[in-house]
Amino acid sequence: MKVIKLCVLTAMMLIAGLTTVMAQNGDEIIQKHIDAIGGFDNWAKINSMKLSGSMNVQGMDISMTQTVVNEKGMRMDISIMGMNCYTIITPKEGWVYMPIQPGMDKVTPMSADDLKASQDKLNVKNIQLVDKSKMAKSEYIGKDTVNSVICYKVKVTDKEGNIQKAFFDTATYFMVRTEYNIGNAESNIKVLNEEQELGVNFSNFQKIPEGVTIPMTWGSPQGDIAFKSIEINKIYEESIFKPAAEVKK
Repeated sequence: MKVIKLCVLTAMMLIAGLTTVMAQNGDEIIQKHIDAIGGFDNWAKINSMKLSGSMNVQGMDISMTQTVVNEKGMRMDISIMGMNCYTIITPKEGWVYMPIQPGMDKVTPMSADDLKASQDKLNVKNIQLVDKSKMAKSEYIGKDTVNSVICYKVKVTDKEGNIQKAFFDTATYFMVRTEYNIGNAESNIKVLNEEQELGVNFSNFQKIPEGVTIPMTWGSPQGDIAFKSIEINKIYEESIFKPAAEVKK
């Protein structure tokens, strides 16, 4: 009888151990995430995406639009206090125009490091960590909590050496937060010469007719961006990914 109990206990321990190993495999967690938000095949059919919405900061509504055309460019437009600001990223160049910021009244070229770290934003699949071929390594590094949601935490290193920490809801496998680092640095990033943690929380997940699930609310320390409309596979002129004002030398 003792032998039977010992065998059962050993089997249970082995099963528990196997479950733990599976839960701690970063690649499998990411695959479950991909399946949960529509699967690679559905995402591969999306060539462009435009999200439009707004962010409320201290009672003031700021309209925001993000346009991505795969491997062509990403553009984020912001309208604040009557001024139009934008960030543009392309495979070879990037620019920031923020006239509301002192010294940013001319288009400022991105640094090589910032441009390199932003290349994952040039494809809608990369933004949501769908394309595993772009990843050099994924490591499960434990559990954490994001807004009271228990998450698997996975450290993802892309083939350019950029590091991203992704937090996946253990119940749904939706990515509810991501944190970025430039290069191999495990530290905060300088944005407009100020050191900041570059992290984004995702919520309000909605499944669209194309069969993929999109987070319609993006949260940051500056405020939540609530996207209200989405356009898929619309054709855009490449000129939208070129600065329309004088570029700072």
